[in-house]
Amino acid sequence: MPTPRLQPRDTHSPARDSVVLAVYAPFGSDPVLSSFPDGSSRQLAQHPLVNSLLQIAGSGVHVTALVDLVDDDTYLIDIPAGQPASMQTVSRWKQDMGSPNTLAGFLRHAHELHATSDLVLALEGHGAGFLPEIDRSKLTVANLTLQGQVEWHITSAGGSPVLPQGSPMLPQGSPMLPQGSPMLPASQMPLSTWGLGDALKQATDAGVPKLAAIHFNNCFNMSVEVLHTVAPYADYATGYENYNFFTAGAAYPAVFQKLAAAGSATAQQLAQWFADGNKDILAAKGNHPTVGCVVQLGRLQAIVERIDDLADALLAALRTSTPAQRPTVVSKIRDAIRRAQQFDTNANMDLEAPDELTDIDSLATELMAVDFAPFKVQQAAAGLRDALKDIKRYGAVDAPWTAPGERWDFSAKNLAMNIFLPDPLLLGLWDWRSPYYLDVNPDPTLPRVQPHLIDFVKVTDWVDFIVEYHKGQPFKGLLPAAIPEFPVFNARYEPPKGRQTDPCGDGDIPKGEDKPRRA
Repeated sequence: MPTPRLQPRDTHSPARDSVVLAVYAPFGSDPVLSSFPDGSSRQLAQHPLVNSLLQIAGSGVHVTALVDLVDDDTYLIDIPAGQPASMQTVSRWKQDMGSPNTLAGFLRHAHELHATSDLVLALEGHGAGFLPEIDRSKLTVANLTLQGQVEWHITSAGGSPVLPQGSPMLPQGSPMLPQGSPMLPASQMPLSTWGLGDALKQATDAGVPKLAAIHFNNCFNMSVEVLHTVAPYADYATGYENYNFFTAGAAYPAVFQKLAAAGSATAQQLAQWFADGNKDILAAKGNHPTVGCVVQLGRLQAIVERIDDLADALLAALRTSTPAQRPTVVSKIRDAIRRAQQFDTNANMDLEAPDELTDIDSLATELMAVDFAPFKVQQAAAGLRDALKDIKRYGAVDAPWTAPGERWDFSAKNLAMNIFLPDPLLLGLWDWRSPYYLDVNPDPTLPRVQPHLIDFVKVTDWVDFIVEYHKGQPFKGLLPAAIPEFPVFNARYEPPKGRQTDPCGDGDIPKGEDKPRRA
């Protein structure tokens, strides 16, 4: 069989003779993902991901995978193109899948094994959008309490840690959030955003060529912060703004069968096929709505510059308004955020503020409809919208099985990627990541709980906008730290009690053999 390949990115790029799919699967902190689909698989060979990888190799594509399982080893799988019967599986004992060194080493292995292949990376498992790089050794009682100056209380209102006696304030009324949160996710922590970028940089520095595509086959990672961080190291990215559903690579074989049938394709086409394949397998089941996007990563510089322009325009409107005018300006911004498309950051599955991931294209659209004259908010929003054109690949409309009675509608054209926008309604309750995100000028006298910052918060005024927008608003607490649950590809939609039909009015309730569960 002829070996399918990707077309060179330009006339100066070396021709590659094949493709290698590198799959990074950190399932070792999640028993549901490790034993998918029904909890019965206990060995790697039983996991359906392995069957998907064998089918991909059968299409003439090299496959290598690093798969970490609960209560088991971390396994390195290598399958030569066109030779699924030659699969080799070797235990690598137990790897730290949250370490940049592990991913960097895995990519070096993939390149060394297939030095003339284009490299495509698929990241499996959990995703959360922006995740801070945290040195947990610095999360001591002394550091978290500023040597006893701060006292943490766990309230009964949603389990949120709350500071006593009101909010400590920076000059001019900006909220100061504590030096990190004592409540961090205890499990399911994927690579931090900075760590992912560092892994790709390490691999590139070691001679691994620029990736043709990255498929973020997880939740929330169609994120400005994530995409800007990985942009120097790959040509295209495919990802999902809200929840995606864990399918154990079931969509991949059809993607690479398309490549084999075509003989060759561009990296953009392959990235689009990843999104299309995800859409098709979820739509066939029903009640698994997602929004899939594809972006040429070379566009991220211009996109981030336009986000900076929008932040500057909003800052001008806020900072130069009189005390009497400021509440009106704040209200206009808050209402635009409320109308924009939000993505879930809490357990209720309602995609609306106060969720703290906002579609930046949708927000720009809403701001364009508001009169901020004489400030150039509308012009900046229009420029951002123009920079975000044609990133959305598809958007489903359906009731998710994870939340019977809800309706997730991703049909709007003006969707592209999410951005972190904590406490959007000015309630005083902040996402646990907020202290790290806002700490762009760390105090050199304090321990570096966050040893590395992502470039996005350093090169834009987005953080300055968040601080200015919240000025004068009392701080009430940090929301409980948790990596969002990863809903699995499940079998049956269960409507609310007494409801016999699909609440979305989209037809019969899909039937299946399993009851819903959440990762």
